Amino acid sequence: MANISIGLIVRFFLMFIAVALIGACAKKAPPASTPPSSTTTAAAAQNTSTPNKMTASNLWNLMGKRLAFIQEGHHGPIIYDFTDTNCPYCHLIYVTEAPLIREGKLTVRYVPVAIIKPSSMPEAAAILQANNPIAALQHAEQEIGNSMTTGKPANLPQATDSIGAAPQKTITAIKKIEVNNKFLQEVNINELPDIIYLPQKGKLGLITGFVSQKQLLALLPKLQ
Repeated sequence: MANISIGLIVRFFLMFIAVALIGACAKKAPPASTPPSSTTTAAAAQNTSTPNKMTASNLWNLMGKRLAFIQEGHHGPIIYDFTDTNCPYCHLIYVTEAPLIREGKLTVRYVPVAIIKPSSMPEAAAILQANNPIAALQHAEQEIGNSMTTGKPANLPQATDSIGAAPQKTITAIKKIEVNNKFLQEVNINELPDIIYLPQKGKLGLITGFVSQKQLLALLPKLQ
């Protein structure tokens, strides 16, 4: 087992304190005492609001064509991770997934959404419209992590989205993020973070809330 530095342990301890103080991430924020679920819930394809009640494979293919995402990794099974820059649990899952991506065990398609705060949209658009979206996402996640550790606001770039001032690339990015937001509404997902995955058998799977690396490792052999 690799050695874990004291500094890293302290960093994660401070992160979890910050998350506990912030509460769950949701479209309509629940009371601060309401933690997000970390259990596997009903499959998205099973929900009655799923577009046209598609089969798992059809909906999975639709997601690949319809959603705007930033992919990290090219090996291992693919999962979709819906993330908002103002969702602390989304950042913690990003940290959890990162080593699995580096080790070639997992491919993550990060789907930027903007549903928590007014700043979510310009921050998500800045990431999506960047010349190198992967680098922009990694920088944003680093800033969010630093913010959770220090308690200071994250210094994230924001795209100009005021009427008459937004360049075409920002307008395009915002429209793509709005499509991502609409998808969550269509499959009746009201909280973040969310991971959607395609198992080897059965319908699409949905995990809402924080998921540990141990849970992800246990899930990997079951995925296509």
